[in-house]
Order: sequence, then C-alpha cells, then structure tokens
Amino acid sequence: MPANHAMHLPVISMMLLMGLLASCAELDSDPPVDAGPDGSTFPVVAVACTNNRNEETGIENWELEVSTTPVESGKPFTATLRGIALFDENFLDIMQDLFPGGVEEINLVDLKATVHVREGATGEDVVLEPEENDYQCGDSFGPPCDHANDLPSVPGRVGNVGNTDCQDPEGPTNPCGRFIRLPISTECEPDGICDEHRKLGPPTFQCERNRFCITGGLRLPLQAQTREYTAGAQGEVLFGWDDQSTGATIQQGGEYDGTWILPPAVYEEPIASIGARVTVRNIPAALECTMGVDSGLTTPSQLLISSPTPNEALIKIP
Repeated sequence: MPANHAMHLPVISMMLLMGLLASCAELDSDPPVDAGPDGSTFPVVAVACTNNRNEETGIENWELEVSTTPVESGKPFTATLRGIALFDENFLDIMQDLFPGGVEEINLVDLKATVHVREGATGEDVVLEPEENDYQCGDSFGPPCDHANDLPSVPGRVGNVGNTDCQDPEGPTNPCGRFIRLPISTECEPDGICDEHRKLGPPTFQCERNRFCITGGLRLPLQAQTREYTAGAQGEVLFGWDDQSTGATIQQGGEYDGTWILPPAVYEEPIASIGARVTVRNIPAALECTMGVDSGLTTPSQLLISSPTPNEALIKIP
C-alpha cells in the first residue's frame, strides 16, 4: 500500500464553533483535557478498549463536547454533541513494532462512538461517526473511487469494480478506502523532531528502523449531532460515552469485583456501540470499547484492568 496518500482529516478548528451555542456543559473537578493541533482543548471522557491483536486492555482519551439550550426541570432541551476519537502516541508506537518498515497510514473502515445520558434526563443514545474523508484506491497511487462499487465481502478487505475505480490489481488487496496519514516526521537528525519525541535509539529505534517517527496521537473528529432530551425534575444531566449497550459486564465478587469484563474485538463483526475497524497494509485490526477508566489494578501478567467511569468524570449540565 503506498504511503503518499493525501491527508484528509477535517479541520479540527471547526470545533470552536461550539462557543456560538446557547450554553455549554460544565464539568466537575476540572476534568482532563487534551490539546489539539490548533491549541484548542476539549473535555476528555475515556474509553477502555480491547483489540484483536493481543490480550491487552487500553485506555484511550476520547473527547466529548456537549452544548445545550437552557435546561429547565421537566422541560425539553436540545443538545449538540461533538467528539474526537483519539489514538494516542503510545498506541501508534506499538503499531510501528508490528510491521517491518513502520506504518505511515491506515485505512479507516469503520468508527463510531455512542453518547449516553447516565442521569438527569431522558433521550435516546446518539451515535457519532467520523467526519467525511475521501475514498481512494489502496494500491493504485491513490485514485478516487466509489465505495458503492465494493464487492460483497469483509469490509475493508474487498475488491471494487467501478469502471474507473480500483482495477489494477482488482481484488481485496486494492480496496476502496479512507486512507488517513499518521502524524509522522522524517527529521531523524539529533535535536530534530524525532529526537524531541525520543524516537532515536532505544527504546523504539523508530528512525533507525523506518527513517521516520511518530510525533503524536491521531485525532479523528466525529460529526456533530443535535438531539432533543427531556430534563428530570431535579439534579444535573450527566453525559458520557455509552457503557450500557457495549457488551461489557461487571465482575461480581473476587479480587476484581466491580471492574469491567470487556467484550472481545472481532474485526468481522459490526461495532456494538463504541469502537473502530481499520486495516494496516490490508491486515485487519479491531477495537471494541466501553466508557471506562483505569482501575489501578492489573492481572498477574501486568495487564491493565478497567472500571466503570464515576459520575464526577462525566460532562455535567446544571
């Protein structure tokens, strides 16, 4: 798969339009924020994920913004929901270890994040999906293609039969996909960008192996959705990511009582509520997630264990 696809990530500064809405979410106890490339910051509501490559659980700092019309007890209000799915630098570093020569881009096959109201209002869950990215052929110098011309098979690993689409070669190794460039730099000299990110020499040896390095996390903006809710009689409205319909269950009893038992990530199955499906050089990778935090516990083999997210870490609407 060529590494020179144009980057199609939407302009993250569009998130600043949130300030034009009538009122904004308040947050308990100064929750963590993550700075975007433009210096903007967004509330972090973490998700705990399994993957189909190993047995590890990862915590990813996905971001969620909620802006509402005035909220009055017992009355309807509207909320505009936006988010960013973040795959942090460490996650991308690990990806480099799995593929000789490194990874410069991924094919985003599917991604969704479901917003859930835990308390204080009634309303349906809302699915946020990634902003639009152009579809290109994966093995033909990146010409545009029409996803509607895909043959029936496993998503992301299927041929495309349009008259001018992905024909040479035709088949699952040349899919029509959304190829997204990872944040990388080729400045591998001492005191360069890669040196600043500690990617020269141990422990990653990224420049020595790949002649480039990862320089940050991959931020994928999610399309805004506006929905109507009805406020409860009292209290606050608590917004977060879904932890009810993800397939996760809570451990009952034992050393890990009250922690998450997360569902496995299976590439060929649809995302239950929160997760991602990507291919890297036509190799499938899956994440299946639920809202969760680091429990502070580990298994005997030092695998991280996650717990349900406490109320104080959610987005609060007074």
